[in-house]
Amino acid sequence: MKGAPTRRRFIRIAAAATLAQLAAPAHVLRGEERPASWRGMTMGTLTRIEVRDPDRVRGARILAAAAQEIARLEKAFTLYQADSALARLNRDGRLDDPPFDLVRLLAESNAFSAWTGGAFDVTVQPIWQAYAAHFFAPNADPAGPPADVIRRATDLVDYRAIEIEPSAIRLARPGMGVTLNGIGPGYMTDRIVELLKNEGLEHALVDLGEIRALGTRSGQEAWQAGIRDPFDTQRIAVTVPLTDQALATSGGYGFRFDRDGCFHHIFDPHSGSCPHAYASVSVLAPTATAADALATACYLMPFDALPLALRAGGATCAVVVSPRGELQFVDT
Repeated sequence: MKGAPTRRRFIRIAAAATLAQLAAPAHVLRGEERPASWRGMTMGTLTRIEVRDPDRVRGARILAAAAQEIARLEKAFTLYQADSALARLNRDGRLDDPPFDLVRLLAESNAFSAWTGGAFDVTVQPIWQAYAAHFFAPNADPAGPPADVIRRATDLVDYRAIEIEPSAIRLARPGMGVTLNGIGPGYMTDRIVELLKNEGLEHALVDLGEIRALGTRSGQEAWQAGIRDPFDTQRIAVTVPLTDQALATSGGYGFRFDRDGCFHHIFDPHSGSCPHAYASVSVLAPTATAADALATACYLMPFDALPLALRAGGATCAVVVSPRGELQFVDT
């Protein structure tokens, strides 16, 4: 499970790894087809929305509304703001009158935890803190934190110890902490897609750390999303067409605590270790929430367990890059 607050991201489009290149069509667009776009930072990640609407004034208005919605959701989910709802929950162990979206997302997170046997667990923040305290200190031992430090952190990890009610959220054990970096960007992407659909848009691409396509890029042509080569992030390992689907990728190369990459930001909630069974795992699903959570969980699970987890979470398929660079496709 991904720790916070540093990351990422593992999917970028085309060789220069910018969403602008994914969105750029292979032909010259007519004036009325020219896209309107918004760029920003969301939960520490460079993000972009592109919409296609003949009325560019309306498109700009819709993008402004989307930016406001992103800011509202980030105020609930981020650990980059000390006064966010999530930061206050972690600090106090309790949050009264929580935002509806935080209650909803934590409930959805627990469902993915159950479907994946606990491989997905938003309470891994103490493990992140243990690794960060160790490696960010001067003269850190390259062998990593002492085993007893990781064991104490892992003892605080249990998604079932989050008490979720509409009126309050409580962390049952002192010292627990929640990070939504492994599902929050996907959830926010889905909310923005809903906003765009409610405004009547039929063609859009949203990348808030995870990518979701609304309709097609132009006419019948699908959006094209490139999955980075985890061994050479300037290359694309495979291109995936997206139409009304979402794509998310998890890989230990996204953030490394040490130069050799032995310790990264995706933690096994049960052991506190940083697994290396895969170089990356990408998940295609109808929603970015599902793709985000399942990409994180599948990165931590045995290969033969992936089809069941993907099926339980409603995913379409997964693309696994092995430590030797081999591509493996997992259907549901």
